[in-house]
Amino acid sequence: MGRESSEEKSRGYVEEIRYADDFVICVKYKEDAEDIIRMLRERLKKFGLELSEEKTRLILFGRYAKEKQKRPDTFDFLGFTHYCGTSRSGKFKIGRQTSRKKLISKIKEMNLWLKNIRNVFPIEDVWKTLKQKLRGHYMYYGIGGNYRKIAGYYFSVIRLVFKWLNRRSQRKSYNWQGFIKYLTKYPLPKPKLYHAYGK
Repeated sequence: MGRESSEEKSRGYVEEIRYADDFVICVKYKEDAEDIIRMLRERLKKFGLELSEEKTRLILFGRYAKEKQKRPDTFDFLGFTHYCGTSRSGKFKIGRQTSRKKLISKIKEMNLWLKNIRNVFPIEDVWKTLKQKLRGHYMYYGIGGNYRKIAGYYFSVIRLVFKWLNRRSQRKSYNWQGFIKYLTKYPLPKPKLYHAYGK
C-alpha cells in the first residue's frame, strides 16, 4: 500500500492514498482537484489508458463538509464506504463500513462456495473452512463502527448454511430449531471487531 504526498504545482495540501491501481487523492482546494484529474487523464492517455469513470469522482469530504452540505458525500475504497462521522466526544471522524456492493458480493461468493461443496466434503471439513472464512472476513472488515455490517454478514451466512446443509440429502436434515441446536453444539465464530478507530 502506498502513501504519498506532494505540494508541487498545487495551492495547498495534497495527499495520495494508493493500493495497487486504486487510489484516493485528498486536496484542500477544488481547483487543485480539477487540475489533478485533468493531468491524470492526459498522462494515462499517452499510454492508451484511462481513468475509470465509475470510480472517478470529485467530492466535498472532511470536517467542513457537514457545514456546507446537509448530507455530505461518501466514497468507496478497498471495500469500505467512507463517510463523515462524529466521535463520542462530538469531534469529526471518518467513519467506515462495509460497502453495500462489497457486502452483496461477499454473500454471493459464500452462497456459491456452499453450493459447490455441499455434497463433496464431509460436514466436519466444511465447518473447519467455514470458520476460517468467517474469521478472515471479521479480521478485514471488523473495524470500529462496522459491527452492524459484519453482524449482517454473519446472519446471512447462517441462513445460507441452513439452506445448503438441508440440501445435502433428498430430505431436509433440520428445521430451524434443530439447526440452532446444532450451532450451539458446533458454533461458528461470532462477529468480532479487530480494529478500533476514532472513538
